[in-house]
Amino acid sequence: MIKKSFLVFYILLISIVPLEAYGKKDAINIITTLNSNQDIGILGLIGGVFFDENKDRLYVTDSTNCRILSYDSEFNYLSSLHPKGDLKNPTSILRTIDGKFLVVEPSKRNVVVIDVTQKSFNLLDLAEVPDSGTFNPGRMAIDSDGNIYIIDRANNRILVFNSNLKFNKEVIRESKIRFNDIKVGKNGDIYTLSTLEGIARKYDRSGKKILEFGSRGKGRDEFSFPTSLAVDNKGLIYIVDQHENRVLVFDIKGKFVFNFSRLGWIEGCLATPSYIFINNSDTIFVVDRDNSRVSIFK
Repeated sequence: MIKKSFLVFYILLISIVPLEAYGKKDAINIITTLNSNQDIGILGLIGGVFFDENKDRLYVTDSTNCRILSYDSEFNYLSSLHPKGDLKNPTSILRTIDGKFLVVEPSKRNVVVIDVTQKSFNLLDLAEVPDSGTFNPGRMAIDSDGNIYIIDRANNRILVFNSNLKFNKEVIRESKIRFNDIKVGKNGDIYTLSTLEGIARKYDRSGKKILEFGSRGKGRDEFSFPTSLAVDNKGLIYIVDQHENRVLVFDIKGKFVFNFSRLGWIEGCLATPSYIFINNSDTIFVVDRDNSRVSIFK
């Protein structure tokens, strides 16, 4: 009976302890969460997040309800795009420098190009892409020049399209590596993550590998099941560990610095996080999958 009471007390205690960043003096604070409400209804499985710096808009793909939700810079809900329309379980999303949306549809192995002003809905042109018949898109990223980077999961490679959405080159191909996430730094460096290996890699803009770090394990600097990564303005690399319900942070050399969050349902805690995005203001967006919300930290 005493043991049971202690367990209940412990669970209550960890649920109310404020969020802190372990190993770092300054805490990472929760700003807000985006979840189901009267305006948007039930928020289903969240596939991706993208912050458009030009428009100061946040976009979230709701895969379950086949729609794109938009929020203003204060994270107030604005509108829903294609709530019943042509999208099929959208995941990764970004917006080009001329305002078009690119959205990955894994079930169809498509990348959809949506031009809201022209009210057009087309597929990304793969005519010039080698081995396009086996193309299987994963996550995407965009650089400061508007070039689009897309993981091709079937061919273990990273494809680059220019700002006009024309195929440019295959920048990285690693036959034994399964890429699960990609981000591009301000200087053009390419960051990738392999979930199965538990390894993050950094390449220069030409595709030459310049950094590799990480391993699977239970240590404070190791991963149980890493699913996504992002980079802030200082070059710190943030990696989501889905099974440990936390975010690990590494310096520019791949050395562990600190981690934050833990399993929970209150604001600031995570339950099976799946994706992370950091905007130019170093605001951190984490897809909190099992809580059906986006947790926003600063």
